[in-house]
Amino acid sequence: MKKIIIIAGDKSGDLYGGLLCKKLKEKYLGIEIYSFGGPNLAQHSIQIADLLAHSVSGIVEVLFSLKEITEIFSRALQEITSTNPDLIILIDFPDFNLRLAKVLNNKYHIFYYVSPQVWAWRKNRIEEIKRYVNRMIVIFKFEEEFYKREKMEVAYFGHPLLEIIEKKEITPKKIISFMPGSRKNEIKEHLPIMLKAKEIISKELPGYIFRIIRPDNIPIDFYKNMAASAECEIVNHSYDAIQESAFVITSSGTATVEISILEVPFLVIYKLNLLSWHLLKTLVKTRFIAMTNILAEKKVVEELLQDKANPQNIAEVALRYLKNETEYLALKQELAKIKDILSPYGASEKFAQSIGKFLRLTSLEEDLPKDDLEE
Repeated sequence: MKKIIIIAGDKSGDLYGGLLCKKLKEKYLGIEIYSFGGPNLAQHSIQIADLLAHSVSGIVEVLFSLKEITEIFSRALQEITSTNPDLIILIDFPDFNLRLAKVLNNKYHIFYYVSPQVWAWRKNRIEEIKRYVNRMIVIFKFEEEFYKREKMEVAYFGHPLLEIIEKKEITPKKIISFMPGSRKNEIKEHLPIMLKAKEIISKELPGYIFRIIRPDNIPIDFYKNMAASAECEIVNHSYDAIQESAFVITSSGTATVEISILEVPFLVIYKLNLLSWHLLKTLVKTRFIAMTNILAEKKVVEELLQDKANPQNIAEVALRYLKNETEYLALKQELAKIKDILSPYGASEKFAQSIGKFLRLTSLEEDLPKDDLEE
C-alpha cells in the first residue's frame, strides 16, 4: 500500500488537491491518501486537520495566527513521521510548506504543486525549492520556463480550473457580485469598502441587485455580522453564481482566474494593513497583481490597490463598464483569450498519471478483467 500526504492551506489549493485525490482514486489501486486541508480534500482523503481554518494573508497578519499555525506544523511533522509516506505533495501555501520541506530535509519524496510566486517576489526562495523539493508542478506555462532556467525538474500539465469550471449558457442578470476574499482578514478589509461602493452604484443603477459570494470555508454568520443592514444577498460560491453576474468586484487571488475563464467583466481590489503593504511594495517585482493581467502581459482588468481601493473609485470603474456596452464587450473579448493561455485541458488527470508512474501504482484498468475493459 502506497501512502501519500497532501498539504494545502488555501481554498484554491484545497480545490486542486481534492480533484487530484479524486483522479488518483479513480485510476489506481493500493493507495492511502492523508491530508491537511479543507472540505475538498476531506471529501477524497483521510483528513488529519483543517488547515484552511487558520489561513491568513499579509506579512504582519500571519503573526497573529502564529501559535495555531505552529501547533499544526508540529502535528504535520508528527503525522509524516508516523505515516512514513511514499510521497508528500505540498500545494502552494509557501510560508508553511517550504518551511516544512526544509525541516524534512529530503527524508521523503516531495512534489510541490502550484508554485510559490518566486518570479514575482522573494526570489531567494528558489534555492530552498531546488534543495528540498524533488519536482515542481506548475499551473502557468511561463512558470515552467522559469524553473527550466533554474535547472530544476518541472512539469506543466495545464491549469486545473479548466477541468473544474463548466461554462454554461447562462444569460447574465442585473446582478453585481462581491468576492472579498477567501480568508477572514481579507474579507474584513475588503467587504466594508465594497458595501460602501454599493451605495454609490445603486443610486446610478437602481434596477441592479447585489450579492456576496461566500466560499465554503467561511461561515455565513461571519458575513451577516458585517452586512446586516446592507440589503445584500449572501450566496454560496458557485460558478453559476459568478456567471449570472453582470459584473464582479473581487479581491486579488485565484478568483481572478475563475472569473476570467467564465468571461464575466470584473475589477480587482486589494488592501492590507499599512505595514504589510509597505513591506510588500519593496518585495514585489511585477507590474500587476491580478493574474489575468500577468498572463495577458498587459492591463486587461482594472486593479485598485491600497488607497485607490476606495468606494468612489470602485463605483466609477463598475459604472463605466455597466453603462458603456462597447467597453463592456471589449473587456469580455479580452477575457475570452485567457482560457487559451491556461491550456491544455486535463491537468489533474495528467498529474495523477505522473504520480502513478512515479509510485508504480497498479492501474484500475489493468486490474479489471478483459471483458470489463471491452464493455
